[in-house]
Amino acid sequence: MFDAITSDPALLVLLIVVAGGMGLAFGPKAGVLGLLGAGPERAVLEHGEPGEATVLEVRDSALRINRRSILQLLLEVRIPGRAPYQARVSKKLPAHSSTATWGPGLRVQVKADPKQPQHVVITGFVMTAPASPPAPPADPVRAMEDLKRMAERGLITEREYEEKKAEILGRL
Repeated sequence: MFDAITSDPALLVLLIVVAGGMGLAFGPKAGVLGLLGAGPERAVLEHGEPGEATVLEVRDSALRINRRSILQLLLEVRIPGRAPYQARVSKKLPAHSSTATWGPGLRVQVKADPKQPQHVVITGFVMTAPASPPAPPADPVRAMEDLKRMAERGLITEREYEEKKAEILGRL
């Protein structure tokens, strides 16, 4: 739908004027915000099922609100108790954010309408734990001492001892 609207600038201007007039006459849910889903979005935020989604595709819709892009995102949505599914979402680019931030692979928190699961609202980013520092390299001298003690106590066979010894020496 957006492709047809954005391909004809005159149609886009007419739509904005009509939608803006509707907003003045009937309130914000009937105007541009209503067309972009701002009214129903509040209900999903309050009553929606929480979950996560991964951004699969990002397109700039060519629409702007206060000079901020409206992005079209294809998401793979995962709601607990449901099979994963895909949904399209229009998202106004937040302040101090760039389209590069919203690339494929980005994980976001979402809420989905329980009655219309395709109606998804992004609520935030999924925070991942910082990567743990790499484990320090094993001390080969200590490893050899431990290996020798295990062989002396009969905990490993002579063949296992020789294999592990070769592996430890190979790491040097």
